[in-house]
Amino acid sequence: MTAPAPEQSPITAANQRIRDTAKWLIASQAAVGAALIAGSQLAGIGRLDATGARLWVAAAGALLALGAVVAAIAATVRVLLPAQVLIGELEEEWAKPGPRLRRAVGFLRRRPKYLQGLSSPKDLIDRRDALVAQLGKPDTDPQTRDRITAMDQRIEAVEEIATHETLAAAFERCLGRLLVAAVLAGAGILAFAWAANPPPRTVTADLRNARLTGAFLRDADLRNAKLDGADLTGADLTGADLSGASLIKVIWSRTTCPDGTVSEANGGTCQGHLRAG
Repeated sequence: MTAPAPEQSPITAANQRIRDTAKWLIASQAAVGAALIAGSQLAGIGRLDATGARLWVAAAGALLALGAVVAAIAATVRVLLPAQVLIGELEEEWAKPGPRLRRAVGFLRRRPKYLQGLSSPKDLIDRRDALVAQLGKPDTDPQTRDRITAMDQRIEAVEEIATHETLAAAFERCLGRLLVAAVLAGAGILAFAWAANPPPRTVTADLRNARLTGAFLRDADLRNAKLDGADLTGADLTGADLSGASLIKVIWSRTTCPDGTVSEANGGTCQGHLRAG
């Protein structure tokens, strides 16, 4: 007949619940990271101008969001690491506890009953050492070993409480870091979504294959215009805005470019001289 599994103590069960919650948080953060990576494939980042600000904003937003997710996962993983607190550590930091044991020491100071009625961890250690020192002496009490075992159990109870308080403190710090990470990840995702999904270009004019010989187009708004195959012989484009315009097989001949130069001075083209000077 199989013996029943030993029942968990309430403190051990509480520690397990904290770790289970941490595992759930890690899974949710990993899902956010996966969604961000998947979303980047659906975004219009491939349409962004390599020299434009949107590409850099999208890259910075993605890095910020992914970095925040990784930092959140790293902070949560710390909760899953072993957090056993020994009586010797409590003794060393009893007078001036560090960040790791500050909550545990404070809890035991406020509730001395959890120190088995003693005033400090040192008292527990000293009493056990005194019992151990009696072993082997001629007048040793036969019950000394039983008393040492009982003292070990008392020490284990203190260590269990201190471990729980340390784990709970680590989880609370983790939640604080997760809040910061969530804000940063949200900002990064918003920046990425805005930058990677530019509004559709509005075509200002469809001038494909148009004969614009000698046309006066000074300061004209030709943003995103379709000028493929257009004849711009002798046209004056001084100050014109050709941002995003399609200029495949354009005829540049004696054309005054947007920056005021003439196409012949530029090797027979206005490419590279499309911004007003």
